[in-house]
Amino acid sequence: MVVGAPPGDDELEFTLFGPGYGESIALHVGGGAWVLIDSCLDEHGSPSALSYLESLGLDPAHAVVLIVATHWHDDHIRGMARLVEACGEAVFCCSGALCQREFLSVVGALEARPFSDAGSGVREIHSVFSRRGDAASRQIFALANQRILKRGECEVWSLSPDSPVFGDFLMSIGRWAPVERQTKTRFPDPSPNEAAVTLWVGVGDIALLLGADLERRGWTGILKSGARPSGAASVFKIPHHGSGNAHEPRVWTQMLTPDPVAVLTPWRKGRGALPTRRDVQRILACTKNAYATTKTDSLRTGSARRGRTVERTIRESGIRLQRLPMSPGWLRLRRPLGSPTPWTVETFGPACHLEKFAA
Repeated sequence: MVVGAPPGDDELEFTLFGPGYGESIALHVGGGAWVLIDSCLDEHGSPSALSYLESLGLDPAHAVVLIVATHWHDDHIRGMARLVEACGEAVFCCSGALCQREFLSVVGALEARPFSDAGSGVREIHSVFSRRGDAASRQIFALANQRILKRGECEVWSLSPDSPVFGDFLMSIGRWAPVERQTKTRFPDPSPNEAAVTLWVGVGDIALLLGADLERRGWTGILKSGARPSGAASVFKIPHHGSGNAHEPRVWTQMLTPDPVAVLTPWRKGRGALPTRRDVQRILACTKNAYATTKTDSLRTGSARRGRTVERTIRESGIRLQRLPMSPGWLRLRRPLGSPTPWTVETFGPACHLEKFAA
């Protein structure tokens, strides 16, 4: 990983990694302090943000002041336990829904019996909580309109989940508990992405809006709130991989500057892929400064069709085939504090402007 020099103390940096084995963000908020949001693995199986900081010559144990797990889907939480362990002085933050007795009792029940290793990130969350047992004072459980970090000119606020979503989440937990003799299964999702933590980061007069995977209902709640921080963000981490079910037009007109730098990590599972061509067109109609961490051709993870003879030979030989992940790329944005200078955008690997996404 060729990364160059670290940002200066008076310089902001926003770096988005993915897709590869997931999505994560490294954010320098000034004065040598870093905030890490979600976790994904690089090609060597290490947390991407951790490898990046080490490549900059930084010690994550002292440089990282806050780690946020926005939600527990696989593509946002792989390697989180290792990340938390390596950044021992950081405060750990996750959705307030995850601290509830109802949720933790279900996690405990599932951990006590075997279930699919493909799980939905609950095993990773359980591991984080287990390792943080002696550091409970450095844990924050986020809810809407809560300031989770104040450091110099920097403030980090959680904008979600709000009370209605939080209540629905708790009501849905009961049906997740495993039943005796029930076939082991993947831990089910709550109502899609609704308990995710969306972040507002303000440093001086500069703001960033980080949308996690929050869908439209969650954005409607944020827009209705009179308690959220004011201002307009010049960087937008587009929610839910650019999907139309996370698009709320008023976010672009009420919470963002004109033509903000908007970034996303594409997603693919089976035949499903995001963003679609229609999603790309919609996003480019909102801003001309839109980027993705990879191109369409890098999303082709399926294997080619093989004849029956080849398939039989593979089975009889005991060969185990492994599907390669999507090609990882990353985007880096930097901007000086206290200056009208716009964000500079760097692309690495297959990362590209969204106009070239399907080119």
